[in-house]
Amino acid sequence: MRDFCKKIMLVLSVVILTLPIFSTTVQAETTPTVDIQAKAGLAFDEKTGQVLYSQNADQKMAIGSITKIVTLYLVTKALKENRFTDQDTIVPTKEQADMTKDLGLSNVELSVDQAYSVKDLYNAAWIVSSNSAAMMLADKVSGSQKAFIKLMRKTLKEWGIKDAEIYNVSGLNNSDLKDDSYLGNSDSENKLSPNDIGIIVKHVLDKYPEILQTTSQSKLSFPVNGEVKTYDSVNLMLKGARDYQEGFEFDGLKTGTTKQAGESFVGTLPLENTRIVTIVMNAQGEKSDVDKRFRSTQKLIHYVKDNFEHKEVLQKDQKVTVNKKEYKVNQSVYLWVPKNFNVENLSYNESSNDLGFTATHKKQTVKLIAANTASGYLPFKKADVKKVIHKKTSQKSWWDSIVEFFNNLFNRLF
Repeated sequence: MRDFCKKIMLVLSVVILTLPIFSTTVQAETTPTVDIQAKAGLAFDEKTGQVLYSQNADQKMAIGSITKIVTLYLVTKALKENRFTDQDTIVPTKEQADMTKDLGLSNVELSVDQAYSVKDLYNAAWIVSSNSAAMMLADKVSGSQKAFIKLMRKTLKEWGIKDAEIYNVSGLNNSDLKDDSYLGNSDSENKLSPNDIGIIVKHVLDKYPEILQTTSQSKLSFPVNGEVKTYDSVNLMLKGARDYQEGFEFDGLKTGTTKQAGESFVGTLPLENTRIVTIVMNAQGEKSDVDKRFRSTQKLIHYVKDNFEHKEVLQKDQKVTVNKKEYKVNQSVYLWVPKNFNVENLSYNESSNDLGFTATHKKQTVKLIAANTASGYLPFKKADVKKVIHKKTSQKSWWDSIVEFFNNLFNRLF
């Protein structure tokens, strides 16, 4: 009987000790799920990297014209570095102009008899996903598309994306391109995971948020055969487009479509004093349904708004304990939490990457991150660029300089 009582007491002790963990887990798991009808998806806070929805986020998939986010980031970078101006002009090659006759390749019409401004090509690549425009801009930046592809790969590695598959600058299958326009096999196609795309978008919008001034435009005006022609944006979530919903003011970012990629979309919009990014990969539905990626995006953003709230979870100078150390928070901290969630149930750890908020313990400043949010955070890191070490050149003393002068003088005399 005594042994039986001991066993009962042991079981009760275990239950009592694990009850706080269990209650927090239950609270997190009560958040409803959603079927976005896509092969993969992601939703995260662009400012903090906090993930609110994740489905097959590490699965590498064909991305189509989502590729252009990287391409146009590097074009923007070149413009900001004054390597050329947006008023410089480029003449397309015959192959680039001929591509625009194929309506299936999402291009504005180009002619080898006309020079186009960098600004017009930049807008065309973002707003209507012009493949030839992206190719022309890549040539402008690096001299050739193959050199530009190597720059794209290098940039992604610096961002911690080590296994990206990038073969061309537009996102088409290599079979649609000429040999001098791609790396890899003739049927290769660019592939990234939703997490990879999330990392890319955060880098791009952190550094150049003004890109949204272009991606938010619902119309493109472009010179064609001596007149200005107007094209509709391929982003049908923008205000005035057929998939726009009031209260969800999308202002970017990029569609992606190929036979292998299906219909995909990276969207972004301001929401509750921050910015949300949505990623839908290979939306599922009838082939004739040309809006399915946008309906999947609508489901995803409604899921975020209906089930989460963005609220202050820590105040400036508030103290938190991490690994038995007490830290003072350096600023107010806002997070997305399930509605009716008790923020006192949040716990914190030191951040393992470049995300998080700063806190101080005995003059030691670290980044902390919430440890028990529903879906965690992006695996984000700032650019990992190797520092160039310049060797110091030994300076000559004044005596060495005098000796060298007379040596040279005598050598010339004798």
